[in-house]
Amino acid sequence: MGLRLCPYRAALLPSGLLLLLMLTDLALPAGRPPPVVLVPGDLGNQLEAKLDKPTVVHYLCSKRTDSYFTLWLNLELLLPVIIDCWIDNIRLVYNRTSRTTQFPDGVDVRVPGFGKTFSLEFLDPSKSSVPISTPWWRALWAGATHEVRTSGGPPMTGAELQQQPQAWKDKYIHAFVALGPPWGGVAKTLRVLASGDNNRIPVIGPLKIREQQRSAVSTSWLLPYNYTWSPKKVFVHTPTANYTLQDYRRFFQDIGFEDGWLMRQDTEGLVEAMVPPGVRLHCLYGTGVPTPDSFYYESFPDRDPKICFGDGDGTVNLQSALQCQAWRGHQEQEVSLQALPGTEHIAMLANATTLAYLKRVLLGP
Repeated sequence: MGLRLCPYRAALLPSGLLLLLMLTDLALPAGRPPPVVLVPGDLGNQLEAKLDKPTVVHYLCSKRTDSYFTLWLNLELLLPVIIDCWIDNIRLVYNRTSRTTQFPDGVDVRVPGFGKTFSLEFLDPSKSSVPISTPWWRALWAGATHEVRTSGGPPMTGAELQQQPQAWKDKYIHAFVALGPPWGGVAKTLRVLASGDNNRIPVIGPLKIREQQRSAVSTSWLLPYNYTWSPKKVFVHTPTANYTLQDYRRFFQDIGFEDGWLMRQDTEGLVEAMVPPGVRLHCLYGTGVPTPDSFYYESFPDRDPKICFGDGDGTVNLQSALQCQAWRGHQEQEVSLQALPGTEHIAMLANATTLAYLKRVLLGP
């Protein structure tokens, strides 16, 4: 698909990434599906919080709670004014000395039902969202003996697999399925960092949510990489400067977020481009959906840009997802790719081809 310059269109964050790891277990009865590890992407599962804070940002904000409450997803917390409380609770605080992040003082966050599946099936506890709630999913997960949920999706698990000995992977990992994997980063990350992204929620201003989005280290981690894009490609155009992937340090300085450069340095070496995962790999990716490719700012960085679109799934650029191809011939294990024409990033989870593919991998022919 050729690029075209289009008016501003709000778009989703790099979220909803999901992968499955099928574990090898020789003790399983014949015919029983292998245990499965689920790894959702950014904001891909429910979160709960309990508060005992020294201060709050608004008199309407709770300073202390006696029990855990739903932090994500609770639409009531995204209302005007109240959203300030939510941002202050869900944001992360970066420590330049330890090069680590943590939640603010007095905020304790947990994943409800860790080891079960309801916090993935429904982001909203009211069960109004249905990412993976078909009957066969329920039956499969009910028989799984090991499930893990962490944030970061395919790149995070890819980094973990690259660090494991091959003998360990041969023994414990049956297969690795990545849905919408941003192996080479995501172009729209620059827009998220510069001017924010309101997830197409009209009551939320992009600049309002920008603080929370910048505070997540995974945001800087998902900036485009030079093994996928040309180092000369301009991702951000402004009246006074242009930014390529060689200009990240200056980019972070110019948007007033220098911690982002440290976060990028902390994470960019986690996944090595030409080091394959060393396990049987399945990559499913959307195509044919206009996907942000570069951005034109008339006022940088505090105004929405005009967007030039390319090919992909609306979030993950096609060239990033196709990084899977580079591992063919570099590992003994099979590397399979499945295109999903016209399938948007989040919609991939309910796509009939996706579900049939997963059934085939997990349950056999």
